[in-house]
Amino acid sequence: MNYFSDNKVADAVFEGGGIKAFAFAGAIKVMEDYGYSWRNLAGTSGGSIIAALLAAGYNSQEIKSIMKETDFKSFMDINKLCIPKIHNLLNLILKNGIYQGDYLKAWMDKLLLRKIKNPIKDKVTFKDLIIPNEKGVLLNNPKYKKKYKLHLMASDITRGRLMILPEDIADYGVNPEDFEVSLAIRMSCSIPFYFKPVYFKNQVNKKKSVIVDGGVLSNYPVWLFDVNGVPKYPTLGFRLNGNRSTYDHGEINNLIDFTKGIVKTMFEAQDDTHIKQIDYLRTIKIDSLNFNAVDFNISKESLLKLYSSGEKSAKEFIDHWKSNYAAHRVLRKNYTIPYEV
Repeated sequence: MNYFSDNKVADAVFEGGGIKAFAFAGAIKVMEDYGYSWRNLAGTSGGSIIAALLAAGYNSQEIKSIMKETDFKSFMDINKLCIPKIHNLLNLILKNGIYQGDYLKAWMDKLLLRKIKNPIKDKVTFKDLIIPNEKGVLLNNPKYKKKYKLHLMASDITRGRLMILPEDIADYGVNPEDFEVSLAIRMSCSIPFYFKPVYFKNQVNKKKSVIVDGGVLSNYPVWLFDVNGVPKYPTLGFRLNGNRSTYDHGEINNLIDFTKGIVKTMFEAQDDTHIKQIDYLRTIKIDSLNFNAVDFNISKESLLKLYSSGEKSAKEFIDHWKSNYAAHRVLRKNYTIPYEV
């Protein structure tokens, strides 16, 4: 397959990054302008939202409109009858999260149903996101199927394992095709200490698992669609990148400050050195302009700056993509899947 023909089809993987993930929409806009479309999509945390919107049929301009029309302060859904700081501390101690996460799930339900209307149900499930006649598997494991257009990462900290959704939900006695996409997103976006974990009951053994943000175990699952050798479709990775030397989260004076410091470090202080050359060549690295991943009070002006940064980074990526992809293909000739499931 000549990837630089008019038929530009690729798989896409989106890193976690909280609210900063909307920078990906700007990069997607550039790729769409160059004629790219997406076959399989995957994401973690904030990246799971972008991946799900694309899988449902949204384009970059529509995602930009969602970004502009959404009041992200609503994500901070707390009991308004309580004094905020006291409530935050109580929720953190008693419920392992400051915010309920209910608004996030309801918001995603609404957005998904705009594109995928079903007269007999009010939820979008993974059955609605099946690629017809796709027989391929992921990770050389027949459990994981390429027929699902969307795959999301979550972390089961009770069992100590990464969850690849929807397939891994079968281990809990649930049919992957019946699993709600919005619940998978809610799991993937359960930023530790900020959002309550999802307590999910195993329908087989009746035990409950505590499920949190996929970024705890795999914040950038660019490996997910890899095959041994050269793939039919290349995978493009979308990753946030900032000036690591300037991060200063301020003084740590209490439990909430401590919690915020952990989460910000998880999302913002990861180094590029662990990215292998084979992945570096296919990664669009977007300057996140040192915005805070969990700043749900972010202004529309700041969101638009992130969007523009995504556009700029994707244009720079395109300039070198042909030579980078040629080098990537050489590296892939003797490539074997590194991840075991």
